[in-house]
Amino acid sequence: MPTVNMLATVVRWLLLMHLLVHQCASSNSFNGTHNKVELDATTTTPATVWRRPPIEYERDLVIELIEGAEYPIEKHVLTTTDGYILKLHRIPDPMQYPASGERSTDPKVADDPADGLLRFGPAKTFRGTVLLMPGLFSTAADFVVTGPENGLAFVLADAGYDVWLANVRGSRFSRKNVKLSVADSEFWDFSFHEIGTIDLPAIIDYILRETNAPKLYYVGHNQGMTNLFALLSAKPRYNRKIHHAIGLATIGYLGTTDNRVVRRAAELTDKLYSTLKALNIHELKPTPDIVRLMSGLVCSSDMNELCVEMLRGFFGSTVDRSRHLLPTMVDDLLTSVSTRQLIHIGQLMQTKKFQQFDYRNYMLNTQKYAQAKPPEYNLSRVLLPVSLFHGAKDFITSAKDALRLKDELRNVKNFLEIPDLNHVGFVYSDRLYARVNRKIIEIFNQHPKA
Repeated sequence: MPTVNMLATVVRWLLLMHLLVHQCASSNSFNGTHNKVELDATTTTPATVWRRPPIEYERDLVIELIEGAEYPIEKHVLTTTDGYILKLHRIPDPMQYPASGERSTDPKVADDPADGLLRFGPAKTFRGTVLLMPGLFSTAADFVVTGPENGLAFVLADAGYDVWLANVRGSRFSRKNVKLSVADSEFWDFSFHEIGTIDLPAIIDYILRETNAPKLYYVGHNQGMTNLFALLSAKPRYNRKIHHAIGLATIGYLGTTDNRVVRRAAELTDKLYSTLKALNIHELKPTPDIVRLMSGLVCSSDMNELCVEMLRGFFGSTVDRSRHLLPTMVDDLLTSVSTRQLIHIGQLMQTKKFQQFDYRNYMLNTQKYAQAKPPEYNLSRVLLPVSLFHGAKDFITSAKDALRLKDELRNVKNFLEIPDLNHVGFVYSDRLYARVNRKIIEIFNQHPKA
């Protein structure tokens, strides 16, 4: 039986890893642009604070948020080849919208070229289909939670895109399998590799069948872009199904950060993995109770200094405000991941290699990969145009890590450094429009659909 001290240690480091993973010399062949985004003082995010409706956990958060913003919403369901039932959300293309003059009589909503926003127009113009892929501990809610003025799904819909929002296996909206229950350990036997090579192609193929489109645009935050690299490394034919991919705080190469909390977490990856296996823990599920423990008991203990540093870097804000935001995030947004999913990220930090999962067992690795060490992902197979956004205050993916990824990819068109933005700022910042979303629309418009 595990001891109390053993359980306490696991809880502490689960919390640490949970927050850390979700926190926070150019190659001559690079022919794109590498810029630090300069903010135009005349183009700012509207100051209006969106007051979203209260959400019950049992109800569909994404549908509630989109309906609350008075946008059309569809729900789609598909089944992967290994039996996982995935839910997709969709804000349909603008050809199904009323004309902008019919949409609303509110002057704040009507087209206004003077506002500097790429919104609501031109009326009934269809610009293409786009898939938004959330990151670790996240769901489709990431792209709508900040409301119509900042949420990427809303902004893209207003700009004329047919917007699809993904939910991957094990997450809040995709917790079913035709044969397995979430109580079965086999249900959680996956990492981002299986999400990338099984879930993602099923989602892409489903969307292309439903829309009859030859290709789609792609935006991935955090692990959402990692999934795409895993897919293209294994099945490069999917390069032909994507116009352009944009990565926000992409997780690829990790481990060069100077942040001591991240380094300490990486060092403990193997110990944490063995302990979780011994305790038969396969699902890591954030709960309000865990957050209260993290922001209260744990952060007032001997780890207080680490917690203060972590919370400040996580939100880019004061510790008091961070502690206030944590329970809201967990109640509304964060979702379960598999133990192996989280440990895989820890291994990337540890090895500084972008490679498949290491079972830390010669026989298991050989059985799985026909070699003793896990193979690295072949990024030379990523041929589609890619743009990467990196937050200047991101201490999970350092600038060095981000530049290494840019240099390894063959077709990077834009590398954009965003000032004052950390890892989760690409989702939760209230200044996303001017810093990120406007740039995404501009990039997609430069690469029009075929």
